[in-house]
Amino acid sequence: MRIVVTGANGFIGRPLTASLAAHGHDGVAVGRRLIQGVPERWTALPRADTLAAKEDQSRCAVIIYLEVKHHVGCPTAADRDGFTAVNVEGTKAWLDWADHHGVSRFILASSVKAVHQSGGICDENAALETADAYGSSKASAEEAVRSWANATRNRTATILRFAPVYGPENEANAASFARQILRVKPCLIGSGRARKSLLSLRNAVAAIEYAVARKETGCTVFNVSDVGSVSLKELACLDSTAARAPQPRHVPRLIGACVEKLGDAVELITRREFPLNSRKLMTLTTDSIFPADKLLAAGFLPPQTTADGILEMVQWLVGVNKPK
Repeated sequence: MRIVVTGANGFIGRPLTASLAAHGHDGVAVGRRLIQGVPERWTALPRADTLAAKEDQSRCAVIIYLEVKHHVGCPTAADRDGFTAVNVEGTKAWLDWADHHGVSRFILASSVKAVHQSGGICDENAALETADAYGSSKASAEEAVRSWANATRNRTATILRFAPVYGPENEANAASFARQILRVKPCLIGSGRARKSLLSLRNAVAAIEYAVARKETGCTVFNVSDVGSVSLKELACLDSTAARAPQPRHVPRLIGACVEKLGDAVELITRREFPLNSRKLMTLTTDSIFPADKLLAAGFLPPQTTADGILEMVQWLVGVNKPK
């Protein structure tokens, strides 16, 4: 199968392209700049050149949209413009490209932040986000894909709402949390009972490959997360065990609440993110669970447990398996 992967030079795009090639697929690896070292039988093209190309691309069976302007804690006007340009208008540009080149299948890498973060358990029917700038941009992208899929009968669209993704070469939230443990810094507020859904890189890649094989027409939304949620205390223990580090340290809930107020005040004055604020405190003390039950019921088999995924990430963080 010939596949177009946008954002192919990113954290997910690189291993995805390699895995697709290993399973016999060929295609086009698209990045903002020309990507070096693509697999055999794959072509690397800059994004602008690909979107402007007039030659026939009817052999392409599916587009996988991975381009993203990532969430930031205190978004500026430029950040909000970036959310719209990449997450919304970028998605629409590739949907238009699919129309022009006769591609009838589209996979959108979305985020659980596309739905309202009410705490607790959220399935695929949760209300879309309207307040948060990043989340609402991903929700708008989902709506564009849904409209595209429903415009004609023969289109297949799959929206994959990823839980926070972690793994080697990623420096996002899960890695930052692990680094605090490696540096023997406090990482838990109170008991650490809040439960979270996470997604290992290997499971994310496997879920996209599962979506590539889907043939049902219309638009389907799947939560994508590791099997089962973990409490922050359990996650901290997995990190410390994997790194052979001291047991994770706690901050009493009352002290956290005091620091939270300081953080909010500093951010209000400086417009710079503080290590702890009311938003982060809520994240650390509230459940955020996005079960992948629907995806599992459809036949998806995740290849990695959370424990194995955390071990792989921590080994990368401490330098194991890094090039000498």
